[in-house]
Amino acid sequence: MKRTTTVVLFLVQVLSCSCSSGDRSPEFRLCVDQCTLSKCSSCEEDCGYYCMHQVTREDVHHNRPVRQFHGKWPFVRLLGVQEPASVLFSLLNGAAVVVGYHRFSTSSPSDYHLHSVLHVELLVSVNTWLWSAVFHTRDVGWTEKMDYFSAALLIVCGLIVQFIRLSGRGALLWQCLYGAVWMGLFLLHVAYLSMSERFNYGYNMAVCVIAGTVYAVVWTAWSIKEWRRRHYVWKCVVAVLWGSCTVLLELLDFPPLLWAVDAHALWHLSTAPIPLLWYSFLTDDAKYEMTRHKKQV
Repeated sequence: MKRTTTVVLFLVQVLSCSCSSGDRSPEFRLCVDQCTLSKCSSCEEDCGYYCMHQVTREDVHHNRPVRQFHGKWPFVRLLGVQEPASVLFSLLNGAAVVVGYHRFSTSSPSDYHLHSVLHVELLVSVNTWLWSAVFHTRDVGWTEKMDYFSAALLIVCGLIVQFIRLSGRGALLWQCLYGAVWMGLFLLHVAYLSMSERFNYGYNMAVCVIAGTVYAVVWTAWSIKEWRRRHYVWKCVVAVLWGSCTVLLELLDFPPLLWAVDAHALWHLSTAPIPLLWYSFLTDDAKYEMTRHKKQV
C-alpha cells in the first residue's frame, strides 16, 4: 500500500535537497573541472560520476567515512541505471499490485460495486511505481517531479477510494463532491509546485505526510470499530502498521551495500508484500459486504 508509506520518500528527499559534503569537497570539484576540460565540456554528468567514485575510493582507502554527493550515496550504475536496486524493487512493487488486484478481481463477487473504482486505483498505483523506477533510473528535474506528483496522486486516490468504501452505497453525491475537492486540491498542489521558481520540498512533504497520516488513521479506527464483526480486519491493520514501520529503514541511512543496496532500496523491497495482503483484505471485505447487502435486499 504505497500511499501509507510513500510519505517517507518526501522526508528523505527533503533532507537531501541541498548539496552534500561529497560534492562540496575541493577534491571533487577539482576532479570535475579537470575532467570536463580534458574530456568534453558537455559531459559534466559523466565526469561527476567518475569523480564521485574516485573520491569515494580515496575515502575508503584512507578509512574515511563514505560521503554523499548531491544528497545521494555513491551507487555503481548498471547499464546506465543510477540506482539499479531501487529500480528493481520499485518494479517488484508494481508487479505485486498487479498480482494482488488480479487475485481480488477473480476471487471477489463479480457484482461488487467497487470493482471499477478499484480498477482505477490499480492504474494509479502502477503509474506511481513506474515513475518511481524511472526516477531511480535517471534522477533529473522532470523525473523527480513525476515521481513526487504520482505519489501524491496515489495518496489522493487512496483517500477518495477510502471514503467511497466507508460512506456506503447511498452517498453518491457526497462521494462525488469529496472526490472533486481532493482532485481540485491535487491540481492546485501540482500547479503551485510546477510554477514555483524552486521546488518547495518542505511544503510538499507536509501535505503528503498529513494526507497519508489521515488515510492510515481512518482505516485503523474503522478496523478497531469493526473488529468483532469482521474477522478479517486484522489484514487491514497489519498492512497499515507494516507500511508505517518501514519508516525505520529510512532512518537507518547507510552507505550502499556492494554500492547498490541502501536503506531506501530496502524500503522499496519491504513494501512489496503489502499489496498482496491489502488485496486479500479487500477480497474478504467484498465478500462480506455483498453477503450483507443481499440479506438486506
